[in-house]
Amino acid sequence: MKQEKLFEEFHVPTYDEWKKEAEALLKGAPFDKKMLTKTPEGIVLQPIYNQADAAAEPSLPGSGNYVRGISAGGYKARPWAISQEMYASTSEEFNAKILDALNKGQTSVELVLDEKTKAGLDADAESPSKAGCGGLSVGVKADIEAALKGVEVECVELNVFAGLATPAVAAMLYSAFEGKKFSGGFYFDPVSDLARNGELPATIDCALNRMHYLASYNAKNQPKMGAIGVNTLAYSESGASAVEELGAAFATAVFYIRAMLERGMQIDEVAPLVRFRLSLGSTFFTEIAKIRAARAVWSKIVEEFGGNAESRKMRISARTTKFNKTIFDPYVNMLRGTTEAFSGIIGGVESMTVAPFDEIARRPDDFSMRIARNTQIVLQQECNLCDVVDPAGGSYFVENLTNQIAEKAWAFFAEIEAQGGILKALESGFLQGKIAETSAGRKKLYDSRRSVVVGTNSYANLLEKPLEKPECKCAQTAQKLSEKVKASRKETDFSLGGKGGADAMLAIIEAVKSGASVQGVCKGICSCNSAKTAVASLNIHRAVEHFEALRNASAAFKAKNGSAPKIFLATMGPLVQHKARADFIRGFFEVGGFDVIYPKGFSSPEDAAKAFAESGAKYAVICSTDATYPELVPAVARALKGANPGGVVLLAGVPDPQFEASYKEAGMDGSISIKSNNYETLKAFLAELGVI
Repeated sequence: MKQEKLFEEFHVPTYDEWKKEAEALLKGAPFDKKMLTKTPEGIVLQPIYNQADAAAEPSLPGSGNYVRGISAGGYKARPWAISQEMYASTSEEFNAKILDALNKGQTSVELVLDEKTKAGLDADAESPSKAGCGGLSVGVKADIEAALKGVEVECVELNVFAGLATPAVAAMLYSAFEGKKFSGGFYFDPVSDLARNGELPATIDCALNRMHYLASYNAKNQPKMGAIGVNTLAYSESGASAVEELGAAFATAVFYIRAMLERGMQIDEVAPLVRFRLSLGSTFFTEIAKIRAARAVWSKIVEEFGGNAESRKMRISARTTKFNKTIFDPYVNMLRGTTEAFSGIIGGVESMTVAPFDEIARRPDDFSMRIARNTQIVLQQECNLCDVVDPAGGSYFVENLTNQIAEKAWAFFAEIEAQGGILKALESGFLQGKIAETSAGRKKLYDSRRSVVVGTNSYANLLEKPLEKPECKCAQTAQKLSEKVKASRKETDFSLGGKGGADAMLAIIEAVKSGASVQGVCKGICSCNSAKTAVASLNIHRAVEHFEALRNASAAFKAKNGSAPKIFLATMGPLVQHKARADFIRGFFEVGGFDVIYPKGFSSPEDAAKAFAESGAKYAVICSTDATYPELVPAVARALKGANPGGVVLLAGVPDPQFEASYKEAGMDGSISIKSNNYETLKAFLAELGVI
């Protein structure tokens, strides 16, 4: 059969030809300024990509450096596991929620323990009122049995976040379900906890010993259950770039590998037990490329340690970030979570948690948890995202971005190593400083609204009602948990007696079988609790929480004084003349909680001045067009100042340098334009009004 190329008569344009046409459309504006985009990772995004930009041909899925996934069959062979936190403090509450979730499509169990348990304390120790805060409280083996009652533990993935109590909790799990084989992992990451909180309630050496007990045991008895966690959420929630997040992750993982090798394990025992917990943010293509790049770099690292092909496979669980979530317009968080989940799927994660839209505002309810869970189910079962293996593979843009992130992440990992490793980089403040610098750059983009967060720094809805918060029953729950652990634990004189590795883990299992509590086990493991490891903590924050603070201050001002801070718009001429700039100014000030007085339009300076005087506002903004400003501004500014001598008169837009002096002479105090720093302007105005 004769092979014919279709459309041979049509000319295929070159990149230079395309660029020439693009420059013509820009009408003299600089191509590089208008068409190129620089990311927080220092990567310059091109407006169009060609085959030459993709560099080398990527390997097939399940082979090579695993950039295209660790399985040849992708999600076609095994869909990603759908996970979700249960937001429960007691075993009974957790059990009811997890059974309901598993019956409604969830395929992975996420066991997040409360802060007291993670620190190795029982519910009645130190500050009993904090029991159950931030997760499930576990005291003895019976608590684990009750939490997972009715769960077919061999049929679901189990991901456990237990902090320093990990060996004790693992022992309870293994003894409660003796003979069962688990999959998933214990995300024990003391370095991440140290970076987030600024301290560990033990020495780092003690934490590594605990990790070794479980890792050596799991390598022999539970090979599909990870024992070493690398959790990057603390870095992403401090404003880190994708490159910094990955660099810190690799440095942390290498720190753990070296520690386990020094304690006698082999690389092909250790590497398969490492579980990565990556964040998913809203920069869609960057998140896809980050996940793909992570696999390629991890493969290279393990290969350098001498690991085999199976050991070079990276196991990734991902979670949607808190960094870009908002208190205001909270339902938009659903959309953010959806795009983040989509990027995680296209990137090829093994399991994923989509957080409920209201998690930063209150304890998520059944509705928000159902929506979060169904987001994944819809993507998996209605959008057919399991039907194609690595759908992003071969995209010139994605492959180029993947390669660049991989190279930069490797370079940043090398920088951390040059500092002496992840621990030294945290002790010296190197890593915190790098992330703070990146975060400050990102803040400038949010403050100037070049990075938009819908409903908070743009498109504010001042009529929205805040989410209702349920009655807090923390005190009653904490009391119940304290009484329960007192009644159920048995005082034991547990000690490892010099045991290490898997033997230590076996001794811990016997102790919890005898009724030892989490605290009893942790005290028996070591007595270093008075010798805490400390560093400067990361600055955990959300991207636009400072905008939320301004708006909350304005709301409090309104509640106290009867009206919100005001801005008056001197809208000159018909709607078509003033609308564009008036709309911009309204949006500019509403994100700070200002009541924007937006008249229909004035035909004379005198009418505008009269309305300004009657408005009670201190600030007036003249809104019209560049063409009308030379004639309008002097007269309007004088009239506004005359009607309100203590008022502040501003111009919407950048004043023409030719006329600026005359504007100021007439009474103009300043201007507001797209170049203005939105946050700093709002902050200054609210401070002057006594709102903050």
